[in-house]
Amino acid sequence: MGERTDDTFPGEPFASAQDIEDADDILFAHPPRRVVRWLCGCGEDYPCPEVAFARLVKAAVINPDEPA
Repeated sequence: MGERTDDTFPGEPFASAQDIEDADDILFAHPPRRVVRWLCGCGEDYPCPEVAFARLVKAAVINPDEPA
C-alpha cells in the first residue's frame, strides 16, 4: 500500500479566495437558531400518530345533544 503524503501539490492552496468568500456568505445566510418543539408523553414529536387519530375521532363524533 502506498504511503500517504499531504504534500502532493505543495504550492496549491486548499481553497481558493472565491471558495472562502462563498463559505463566508453561506455561514452568514445560515446562522444557527434555537428551535423549541413539543414532545408527546410517549417520546415522539407532538402530536404523535395516536394523538392525531384520537383528535380526529373526537372531532368526527356528533354531539348527542345536537340534532342530526
